[in-house]
Amino acid sequence: MGAQIRVLQKGKVTIPVGIREALGVEEGDYLTVELQSGRMVIFPSGTISRPTDAISGLASGVPIKEPVDEEIKRAAAERVERKRGRTAK
Repeated sequence: MGAQIRVLQKGKVTIPVGIREALGVEEGDYLTVELQSGRMVIFPSGTISRPTDAISGLASGVPIKEPVDEEIKRAAAERVERKRGRTAK
């Protein structure tokens, strides 16, 4: 979901209603703005932008067989394959 918006006086922008509804953002809520790889990212306060970094070190001594990002990609690919197998019949 994306939308083009215009920057107004003093840097004000309006977040489109569909995006506000999808995120549960309401008038008076605080948002967090970050620069990530040359992009401005806006998300509801309290959202963890990189959850794997936040939990890093919590399970010290537990071996990780493969990087978390790769494990997520593999799990997603397996799920897609299972769904494809069900529809192929």
